[in-house]
Amino acid sequence: MNGWVVKEWRRSRLWDVAEMARRLRLAASGAELAGLPAARNLKRNIWRWEAEGLRNERYELLYARALGVPPEDLAAGPAAAGVSSVLPGLGSQDGEDPVKRREFGFAAMGVLAGALMGPVGVPASVSSEHVRALREASSELVDRGGQVGTTALRDAISHYTTARAMLDNSRYTSAVGHDLLTVTAELAACAGFMAFDAAEQGTARSLLTESAHLASSAREPTLTARAYSLLAQQSAFLAANGGRVAGAREALRFLGQAGDAARHVPSPRVHTVIAMRKATASALLGDEPEMRKYIAAAHRELDAGNHPSDPHWSGFVSPSEVTTHEAMARLSLGQPARAADVFRTVLSDQTLYPRNRAYAQAQLAGALHAAGDRSQALSEGFRVLPALEGQVRSARILNWLNPIRSAVAGDTEFAARFDAVAAS
Repeated sequence: MNGWVVKEWRRSRLWDVAEMARRLRLAASGAELAGLPAARNLKRNIWRWEAEGLRNERYELLYARALGVPPEDLAAGPAAAGVSSVLPGLGSQDGEDPVKRREFGFAAMGVLAGALMGPVGVPASVSSEHVRALREASSELVDRGGQVGTTALRDAISHYTTARAMLDNSRYTSAVGHDLLTVTAELAACAGFMAFDAAEQGTARSLLTESAHLASSAREPTLTARAYSLLAQQSAFLAANGGRVAGAREALRFLGQAGDAARHVPSPRVHTVIAMRKATASALLGDEPEMRKYIAAAHRELDAGNHPSDPHWSGFVSPSEVTTHEAMARLSLGQPARAADVFRTVLSDQTLYPRNRAYAQAQLAGALHAAGDRSQALSEGFRVLPALEGQVRSARILNWLNPIRSAVAGDTEFAARFDAVAAS
């Protein structure tokens, strides 16, 4: 049974993963229950089944019992069985239908015009349960994006479009409306970052701007700071790749708005994000003293430790992430050899997510290439390819390897493997 069908059944019942695991255990007989994994491991299995598909007949029968449907109806999904899902049109799952840039560019224009999800596809009345399901989807997208990058892009677009259609067309109470506004802003930020990582910059800018507007309307300072810091990240990236100082100055303006929004937010991680992105923007303007000041500020904020107000999306913030920003700043300051040493420090962190490790590895290869060490750059570039040939997807990772690809002959192994990944 396909993974998206497994997930659709769960969401048709408004269950989160923990509730699905509980229902499976309730549905199991004595002998079956003894053979089930512990609750934590069962949740991991559910996440895997929803990504890769359910291939075990025993668990298919258990799912049918837990859901209260005939086993023969299970594979068709809830829609075919006459069960409505709270989140219609979720699209494909990780690795099953890679997003092609031309297809996504066309689809994204439809999303932003409201063409992919009209009022017919959403509930007439939105409850707190609908919002909870959307918030769960937002958290899952953050986790998947950190693990594998833009393979979750279509899901992010679908979830955002669903939430926006509910916000615009459904009925809800004042309290539910505020929560719906907030989660729609969260989903716009998730989708915007993934579009940015997929090199769909126009779509990313539209979604991130929308997130900033919605978060400001909801008077949610942490979420507003997130949206403006993501806009700053995009502006700095475009400045670095286009050689335009205007983008760096725009990034600093966005970060000023993020800082204003987060002035009274106690989360050290939120302030770390703002400080480290100010460092990279300052480096693009050639201001090394400011860069060093903001890197020091980022480490100082992070040294304060975890705080109950730390948002879920800030889970990527770590000492290695601050060090990565320092390395990128060194590159912008024209110090590629020094940047390469700093990227090596980042890669010594064994806790990096697969996507983040591939990104740092590609950055190291790019820094070595810029420093003139073409042989070592090629060697480090080869280390990135297995991740890109697997589940990790990121146009930004490929961009770091582009100079290396351009420097090798077309009939080499690196060229063949790079071209295959780029075409996928």
